[in-house]
Amino acid sequence: MNTPQWFLIVNPMAGNGRGKKHWPKIQQTLQEAAINYDYAVSSYAGQAIELAQQAVEKGFRYIASVGGDGTANEVINGICQQETVATDNITFAIIPVGTGNDWIKTHGIPKNYKKAIELLPKNNTIFHDIGKVYYHNSKGDQQHRFFMNVAGLAYDAYVTKASKVRPSWGNSQLYYFYLIATCVATYKPSPMKIIYDGKTIEYPFYNVTIGQCIYNGGGTQLVPHADPQDGLFAMTVFKDIKSYEVITKSHRFYNGSIVKHKEAMSTQAKHLKIEASDDQPAYVEVDGEYLGRTPIEFIMLPKALKVIVP
Repeated sequence: MNTPQWFLIVNPMAGNGRGKKHWPKIQQTLQEAAINYDYAVSSYAGQAIELAQQAVEKGFRYIASVGGDGTANEVINGICQQETVATDNITFAIIPVGTGNDWIKTHGIPKNYKKAIELLPKNNTIFHDIGKVYYHNSKGDQQHRFFMNVAGLAYDAYVTKASKVRPSWGNSQLYYFYLIATCVATYKPSPMKIIYDGKTIEYPFYNVTIGQCIYNGGGTQLVPHADPQDGLFAMTVFKDIKSYEVITKSHRFYNGSIVKHKEAMSTQAKHLKIEASDDQPAYVEVDGEYLGRTPIEFIMLPKALKVIVP
């Protein structure tokens, strides 16, 4: 059997600079493991999308992301946007050097990059679902994005949008707590209509989470019923949860028990639409990346990509 030729896309800014710091050690580990690879280093937001597209067009069928969840999302978008080959002919892997590293938690992929690299030559794969979300930008133009972990609306998107403007100390734990406290104090529930598989629910929702995998936001479990291989989106909505409960019951967000809250509802769906008024739109983020506003539509691409897992 021929040894796979990997193409690695490196984000030097991942994990507050850990990508750049650890890249020489990652290269050494790859060489010691006799892994055949080429690579490119991204230098600006969105470039990993272009690099992944170009890699597939050049003939690479094994592509790895060296970074965090945001880098992985860009690489997945590059793979899904190219038209050279069907996406299920591509094998994807992640060498984690990010901050949250949420996607790997569902699959039990080691956070230690040396142990993650050991998975590459074993080539143990699953077929992973990919979500496609249509949304509208600030000008009202429709755009789309692919994702393979978790999307958030209402409070989730509010926090993500707020985090885009950061002070010089914006990567510290102190800023994280400041951001959460500020958002909890200022957020107002978003009136929206959710249409899923022929059913409709309408309410000023506090939070809406839609995912193929379980973890987001640094380890919270708002869709613990998610399965990345079942062809369905997992969804959890919260109605009248109180703002202070985001703080006082934070442990329940991390152990998944928050979905048993009396104001929570969990379900699964193949297709979803989210609508809201123009003067009070709902917003969406995917894999920690803020996108835009309603109207929003989620489409499932089942078993769209091969993924390296333990």
